Amino acid sequence: MPIAADAIRAARARAGISQAALARRAGIAQSTISRIESNDLDPTWSTMQKLLAATGWEATPEPSENASLIPAETISRAMARSIRSGDEESAIRDLTEGVGRMIIAGDKGAQIPEWALTKPTKPIGSTLWDTFLATAFAYALERAGQTAPAWMTEVPALPEESAPGDDPSPEFRDWLRKSTPEVFLKKNILSRAEDWAIA
Repeated sequence: MPIAADAIRAARARAGISQAALARRAGIAQSTISRIESNDLDPTWSTMQKLLAATGWEATPEPSENASLIPAETISRAMARSIRSGDEESAIRDLTEGVGRMIIAGDKGAQIPEWALTKPTKPIGSTLWDTFLATAFAYALERAGQTAPAWMTEVPALPEESAPGDDPSPEFRDWLRKSTPEVFLKKNILSRAEDWAIA
């Protein structure tokens, strides 16, 4: 996390101490401090607190507008577990929660951070669900006025029109299609904007 690397490096420089001196004061190996400062290691919160305290600084965590966001990676893993156990409703709830939180943050003017948008390391394993995940996140970013990364926009369109979790009648399908944002229609997904609202 570049923020951690920058914060530790800046705090140490302001204190006018070397990495070796910081290591002695904090009781943390100099090699660990070196790896943190070169952004090769993400420190735990307790390690950050020890290092900052050893330079005379305190860190008091305060939630930002993005504190409630759930990364795409976390949502993808939760969805995969639900799909494997045959619980599509839970998969949809997980996705709705993640996307809904992103929409709320975007509506408040927050810039959605990269850590929330990183491509999941492992696909869900179903074209339907992988496309649904990527497209729903792309929709949230579109609503926030941000450009979606390629992994979200370049997923293949579904071979046929689908409403994940539902098997709508032809009449309902026609109505649903008229209420579906363009980003979903391009991927053959039927999903209304209201479907992503959370409390």
